[in-house]
Amino acid sequence: MGAGMTNDDKILNRIFMITERMIVFDGLDDVLNHITKTAISLTQAEAATLRVFDLATGTLNIIQSHGLTEGFIDQPPILIGEGIIGTVVMTGQPYFTADVAQDKLCKNADIAALEGIHALLCVPMKTRTGTLGCITVYRRTTNPFREHDLLLLSIFSSEAVEAIEKARLIDELKKQATLDPLTGLLNRRALMEDLAVELDRASRHSTPVALLFVDLDGFKQFNDMHGHILGDKLLHDFTQLLRINCRKIDHIGRFGGDEFIIIAPQTTEPGAASLAEKLHQALANHRFLTSSAVTSYRTTCSIGIALCDVGVTKSAEQLLREADDAMYQSKRGGKNRSTVSTP
Repeated sequence: MGAGMTNDDKILNRIFMITERMIVFDGLDDVLNHITKTAISLTQAEAATLRVFDLATGTLNIIQSHGLTEGFIDQPPILIGEGIIGTVVMTGQPYFTADVAQDKLCKNADIAALEGIHALLCVPMKTRTGTLGCITVYRRTTNPFREHDLLLLSIFSSEAVEAIEKARLIDELKKQATLDPLTGLLNRRALMEDLAVELDRASRHSTPVALLFVDLDGFKQFNDMHGHILGDKLLHDFTQLLRINCRKIDHIGRFGGDEFIIIAPQTTEPGAASLAEKLHQALANHRFLTSSAVTSYRTTCSIGIALCDVGVTKSAEQLLREADDAMYQSKRGGKNRSTVSTP
């Protein structure tokens, strides 16, 4: 910094240097971690929390923190308008106090006391349409925060909001690049990438992999009779059946149209056949919505199973081709059945 720089110039230069660094982060977790640590550095605090409003619960939840114990972080969520935090978010106005234990607005004074917190400064994170949440910094002494701390944190808060929105946009774009928009399952590209990874892992750890190619029977006729909206509804509901019947380690995706793929790591032929049978039973017991108010629809599926056993090397394309061929054997055999590939 130049010798002739005023104190205000130094503050603004410091803000610029710190916020400029945020553009190098492309992951939301990294951005949030940087924001909390920088808030502490700017205000010479000892700890910080970052809270955002959760649409699902209607509460302000801690999504990032630094310098605090688990007991403090695990405190109950705060409602809009509740305590210091909720009031700051509701009013959009910052708030600071030298001792939260003596502040009537403080909701969780007992939790703050256990943490040894005294001084607090909270600023809202404002977007163009409202308030996203807030940044709060803490000191374990009664050394109060000053107006210049408020100025620094308020300026930084505006930059933080922009960084969060950009990081969220990047995360959303990444999801869109890998997920099918209708079902929320993996798309074809992501499936092939995951299959290649699982086959490589299976080869290194000497474990089997099974691939199930699932095709809904009669879907085109259903679409023609009941319309594309209800066709989409059927695909959406079938997706839920897949999620319910597959394991957490399985990769589920929509290959295209009414074709779905299940990558089942650590699975042999009996396990794959058992999963296929579960899907047949789930469809047999499920009634899908139709254009008629008095009738529902039952459907079936044809499944092809391909295996990569221990000691066998196959590419993702080869295993997919085998499963696809086996699925068409199920179609030709009368549908509503599973066929294991015999390459």
